[in-house]
Amino acid sequence: MVVAFCVSVAPLLSFAPAHANAGKKCTKVGQVDKRQGTVCTRVGKAMVWRKSSSSGDTSSRTGKSGGGTTNTSCPSPVKFTKNFIDQSHVQAVTPIGGQTAFGGSIAIRSYVMPPTSLYGQRLPVYAPVDMTLYQASYYLPPGAPVGYQAEYALYFDAGCSVQVQLFHIKGVVGNVARAVPAAPSPSSAGQSVARTKVLAGDQIGWFQGEAGRSVAFDFRVEDELSKNSFINQSRFESSPNGRGELHAKCPYDYYVEPLRSQWLAKLGSAGGVVVPGTPCGKPSQGVSGTANGLWFLPNAKVNDLKFEGASFGDAAVGPAGQYMSQIALTTDADGMVRIGGLNVASPLGQMMVGSNQATWKKPEDIKVGQTHCWTDSRQSVKVQLVSAASLVAVVGSGSCDSLSMTSGRTYER
Repeated sequence: MVVAFCVSVAPLLSFAPAHANAGKKCTKVGQVDKRQGTVCTRVGKAMVWRKSSSSGDTSSRTGKSGGGTTNTSCPSPVKFTKNFIDQSHVQAVTPIGGQTAFGGSIAIRSYVMPPTSLYGQRLPVYAPVDMTLYQASYYLPPGAPVGYQAEYALYFDAGCSVQVQLFHIKGVVGNVARAVPAAPSPSSAGQSVARTKVLAGDQIGWFQGEAGRSVAFDFRVEDELSKNSFINQSRFESSPNGRGELHAKCPYDYYVEPLRSQWLAKLGSAGGVVVPGTPCGKPSQGVSGTANGLWFLPNAKVNDLKFEGASFGDAAVGPAGQYMSQIALTTDADGMVRIGGLNVASPLGQMMVGSNQATWKKPEDIKVGQTHCWTDSRQSVKVQLVSAASLVAVVGSGSCDSLSMTSGRTYER
């Protein structure tokens, strides 16, 4: 399981009104919209409006974690040409769209896992493409185990609306080292830094694995001109903290061949097991008509995590309760079922049920009108899919038979 010291940063995006059509489809390459200050540009097989380089606009990408200048004048799509880490140093990578280690939120990054045989070694991390560091943090997570090494979160602008982000980097080198904060803080929130250019193939830092603690680092790519789709799109469109889910993309799809195929062949489970044929995934609210995916208490915003029910406090993870405002029922590539956001045990974490356990059943196999209960050594969770848009969940420390749906909470898409 991936270490749970991963704080999801979901940037807000804002565009100057003068370029309101930026990112929307157009029909003729080279066509200029003088009123909007945009030009029709081909990106792959699509044609979209992009900011004209002569418009003088300085619109930027901003939000909770700061922002870098958005380059929307792109002659061609961004392509990664260099390995971001030596492939022999990687045992497996995860698809995006699963759950974060804490549970209950979509993993909009790929977890990169070295083999245990390399734990303790400094594994160099490189720039996959020419890009510019614009934001960074150096932090020691609150509640981290004794001896846990402070780490970096690095935010790069690759141009053409594409952002490359790396989290849980243990050390930095060269110009990047000179730009990042010098002293660790308790917050992983990004800080603006002097814009620092790195070239494809340049070493930017290193990762060091450690059993039971730092078992992976994060590779994340967002494209603000590409938008993901969800079962309840309006919930994500109206949630300030859901912008990362809207724009996160599979980082390996940006690679040129044969590197793209080589990285896709390493996809597998969060347990570090390569599962041939695993798709790279995409952020998704789940599988419509089944229990799989994200569910929300009424009127909840994406990633605005609140709790209802019997509450308890834990110094390591902060205030918590039985029923989080959003829960997630997902299945890993190797069949591991993960349930996040429903807890009666401390410390908080995902409930995991493997295919060798008696109560195992994939959430995507639970259809409308059906009820199922999972149990492990700490708790039981029972759900009933009332309709395609409504699910009742109840969690308790007893057996499945002791749980009554009448005492549960109703969640919706």
